[in-house]
Amino acid sequence: MKPSSVGRSPRGLFLTWIIVGTIPISLSQSFAPRPIFHSSVPECRPACERERQALPGSVSCCGNELEYLGVYSPDGKYRTTARTDRSNVRSPASSSSFSRGWSRPSEVPDFINLHPRERIEENYEAPAHAVKPAKGQSILASLRDSIVTFVYGRERILLAPHHVVVDSRGRMLIVDPAARALHVLQGGDSFRIAGGPQRRLRLPNGIAVDAADNIYVADSERGLVLVYAPDGKFLRYIGKRGDESLFHYPTAIAIDRNSGRLFVLDSPRHLLFVLDLEGNVLQRIGRRSAHAIGKFSGDTIPMDLDYPTEIAIGNNELVVVDSGNSRIRIMDLQGNPLAQFRIPATPGPPMIDEVGLSLDLAGNIYVSSVRDSHIRIYGRDGSLLGSFGRTGSEIGEFNSPAGLWIDGMDRLYVADTNNGRIQVFQLSHNTESGTEPETTR
Repeated sequence: MKPSSVGRSPRGLFLTWIIVGTIPISLSQSFAPRPIFHSSVPECRPACERERQALPGSVSCCGNELEYLGVYSPDGKYRTTARTDRSNVRSPASSSSFSRGWSRPSEVPDFINLHPRERIEENYEAPAHAVKPAKGQSILASLRDSIVTFVYGRERILLAPHHVVVDSRGRMLIVDPAARALHVLQGGDSFRIAGGPQRRLRLPNGIAVDAADNIYVADSERGLVLVYAPDGKFLRYIGKRGDESLFHYPTAIAIDRNSGRLFVLDSPRHLLFVLDLEGNVLQRIGRRSAHAIGKFSGDTIPMDLDYPTEIAIGNNELVVVDSGNSRIRIMDLQGNPLAQFRIPATPGPPMIDEVGLSLDLAGNIYVSSVRDSHIRIYGRDGSLLGSFGRTGSEIGEFNSPAGLWIDGMDRLYVADTNNGRIQVFQLSHNTESGTEPETTR
């Protein structure tokens, strides 16, 4: 019997019993649910007393070693844990057991609410709107849903997380293209900005937040950047000019919160746009051609960018992954080139979400690769300072890590894409607890 099938038949029989029959007051031991995570680390235990987790393939970097802190698991809850519960990790072996992109067990009908940890901002584009049910849910149906949630666990909200960012409130914002959703995770106040047909957001990609924690998300399908208030209410579009869009296929974005500048990569046109937060174009960096600029003409700083796919800001510098040239380019915030170095080339044409990028407080550059599930740390001069990771689902292992973020406390967040989770690591030894990370950056 495959590990993914253990316990599936008796739980399925129990689910049928709940739906069509009378529900007994007590549950027999054979139907007792397994915890989503078995944590052996107290959440508030001091870091100095915690057993440090060995990371596979890790290399000491600049006198520091990575320390595992915890994980935002597929159901959206942050957990500290010393081992992995495989029932809560997406994997090809268990793909047949889940429907709708692994969001729930296939035997649980769609009409049962598995109580996800987030409310939903429907985000419809006018004139479409949500239709409220004629009457509320009955007490019996609520009881049924609660018991099924107790047995099977909450619905998985993270399907394939890509870009991640942390705002000044310590909230984790996650772009999940597989779910066509933007998740904002903060304990009991988590919510989802829903995307898809008839909604404003179609295909979310890059994400950033400004100094007021307004949310900016690149929509690659619509060729726009959408702006939402911190509570998820839609504010405005950036890049919409009548029936046309300023961007062709926006991917990664970043915001310099001090100057209020928005940086948007339009990968297929080999351009980096610099705008103010109202959407006015300040400059373009990249190839100067009629096809690339189109009707939205203006000043362009020439640079031989070839399919740039990732961008990060740190120490008043801008770092771009120039995927077609297999380079990291470093420039100041005005677009003037400062340095560049080569990174390992990947076979075939460049692809979106092939690497993740972030900078720590010392200016070291972190690059993740979805092809070998490895994270490499470079100095500003291109020297390889260290690396860690390998393919897998245990702590410190990844399955196609597509996004990185480092907060103001030097905590590294890795979008472990095909494992459907976000792993969190401390880059230095100044952490004080195992509680959910916070940031002031």
